[in-house]
Amino acid sequence: MGNCIRYKPSGLYAGAEDMLEREWQYLEQRRPGFDRKRIRGLAFSGGGIRSASFCLGVAQALADGDRLRHFDYLSTVSGGGYIGGALSWLWSERWREDATQRDAGEEALPLGVGPEDFPFGTRGRRFPRDEAARERSRLQSSLLRHLRQHGKYLTPGHGITGWSLFSIVLRSLVMGFLSLMLLAMTAFAAFYFFGLFDPQEATSVFFRSLGAWLLVGFVALQLLYMLAIAWLKRSKQHQVGRRRRSGALWGYRLRRWFETWIPRPLILALIAYGMALIHWLQLSVLQGMALEAGSISALLGAVLGVMGTQSSKTAWLKIIPPRIKALLGAGLMLLGLLVLADFAVDRMIAAWPDCYFPALLLAAAGWGLLAWWLPINNISIHRYYRDRLMEAFMPDIARLLDGRSVHEARQANQTGVHELAEGGNPEVPYHLINTNLILVESKIAKFRGRGGDNFIISPLYSGSNATGWLETRDFCKGGITLPTAVAISGAAANPDAGVAGKGLTIHPLISVLMSVFNLRLGYWVNNPDKDSERAQQRLANYLKPGLWEILRRKSLNETADYLQLSDGGHFENLALYELFRRHARLIVVCDAGADPDYRFDDLANALEKARVDFGIDVELKREDLMRLSPAGKPASGERDYAVAERAWVSTPIRYHDGHEDGTLIYIKTTLCEGLSAELHGYKRAHPQFPDETTADQFFDEVQFEAYRQLGWEIGQKLLSDPELARLFA
Repeated sequence: MGNCIRYKPSGLYAGAEDMLEREWQYLEQRRPGFDRKRIRGLAFSGGGIRSASFCLGVAQALADGDRLRHFDYLSTVSGGGYIGGALSWLWSERWREDATQRDAGEEALPLGVGPEDFPFGTRGRRFPRDEAARERSRLQSSLLRHLRQHGKYLTPGHGITGWSLFSIVLRSLVMGFLSLMLLAMTAFAAFYFFGLFDPQEATSVFFRSLGAWLLVGFVALQLLYMLAIAWLKRSKQHQVGRRRRSGALWGYRLRRWFETWIPRPLILALIAYGMALIHWLQLSVLQGMALEAGSISALLGAVLGVMGTQSSKTAWLKIIPPRIKALLGAGLMLLGLLVLADFAVDRMIAAWPDCYFPALLLAAAGWGLLAWWLPINNISIHRYYRDRLMEAFMPDIARLLDGRSVHEARQANQTGVHELAEGGNPEVPYHLINTNLILVESKIAKFRGRGGDNFIISPLYSGSNATGWLETRDFCKGGITLPTAVAISGAAANPDAGVAGKGLTIHPLISVLMSVFNLRLGYWVNNPDKDSERAQQRLANYLKPGLWEILRRKSLNETADYLQLSDGGHFENLALYELFRRHARLIVVCDAGADPDYRFDDLANALEKARVDFGIDVELKREDLMRLSPAGKPASGERDYAVAERAWVSTPIRYHDGHEDGTLIYIKTTLCEGLSAELHGYKRAHPQFPDETTADQFFDEVQFEAYRQLGWEIGQKLLSDPELARLFA
């Protein structure tokens, strides 16, 4: 086992000096001409399939101009990671091994970063004359055609349809429903078994016993605390000097201890009263209609929850804010499930009055054993999402070369991220895959306030400031494959996570229900800070951290055995954070996030974190951004919409480290002057282009090609700018 490299509270590279030193030593040995003082990085933003297609076009333009080889790093997040993962796969040696075996020993031609060997080809290449180059050209065309035809990657056909996706979601819902029902039924059964509830009486038994004692106990604790504080205060009046300071310290400690622990019995009391309220509701109000009412409440809650995550077209629902709809939906769903649980226990008591409690305990124990045995990452929606991304962006090349329809990815399925560091083309950039480490219960205020920390998965190291960095070959026993890392980086829907630490899914109530139903695209990993071989072998299961996450939410921090990773965009959606940490002197970032109002929220978030965490200033002015926003009156007779002056802006980066400052080139998905008639034709047919919603992850060939073509044309314009030519020298 390799030792975890710990984060240091301060330093030139924000506490990651040791990790970066080893990373740079590797790059100095591998990349010709690598200079740690003149690092160049390319960043692909989030934005789903829209970002993947746009960033592909920009990368093709850079390769066509023979500029892609100058980048030392490729930093990707979320949708930008789709195409970044595809490039890393095609630049690796693994696909060539399989393709070489197919040709009975004839070595497959490698793919690279130049105009002739870029994996998806470039328009600027000439028709190759020799047979080997023609073979590579056919592969490049096949790869690009495969991507165009698999823009609907979640439902690619060949037996995987929308019904497949629905079935996987339904499986998670049913498992969550059974888990919550069994847990609630066991709790209700305990109240019945110990005489706190009565099947025939709604409230009096509870309030005569447990309810009254809970109230008395809570009041007694408060009274004891007040008496202790009064005694300390009065005794301190008669003390002087050291004894007086000691008494003040004991009073302060007592206050902190009490204020830390007093909520816990109060929470237990509220839970008990809540269960009593459910019992009263079931017997006194519903009166035999509990089954119907509970089912309707749960169903209505699910409908409202879905409506809360998207804009409603129903006029009367528009007056309810989405957050309120989501919270109301979660509350109604939870209420319905609890009513059903109490009703089910009532029916069990009527049928088996002498053995209902042992039967439920036995069922709960059996379900607990099953939950402990089930690997949570493999039965969640993450696995379906991961497999579909892999099949679309990392297909089996041997089958593609044979001209067969490719709908499987057996080779990429076994390729670990750490294997990207072994062999391959030395000119390709080092891939940083950015994810978000969920830390809503962190012991550190900065991480708790943000809800997480940037967690990288790279060929050499994986980790974050919060956990330190462990060699990727040892992290989770080397079990993080390239498709898995790409899927984690794009895990947009996840409990306890939202864009820049905000959003509906960050709310505890909604997060708990999402966790119960295992509605997550994220992934549970072993903590890299616990770097023993045994710690990295532990398999995350449905019981722990699955159900345990719900019962003990305090474990969502940097010290837990299991950590939850989600979409890197939940921390920073432009993949700039790690390039700023490395003090890159040239950064080209492609922002393909949906931003129809040109608010530049993702850019503002990235620059704020760069300033706060690294002390970096990016001198980007409002006037520069206005050039990227469509404005002014459209030309008469040419178009009926405005276009931007240009699609990129160049601005200085001030590192304040005593070395040379850098340059940030920010590219935006926007229609600007001088684009082809083809793109303007697509705009007329699709007015939301190029900011169609990220919820649309089902691109047809025309839609995919429109965004790729936009990236290509903007990239070509960028490279023709004489002011920027010196930056690539």
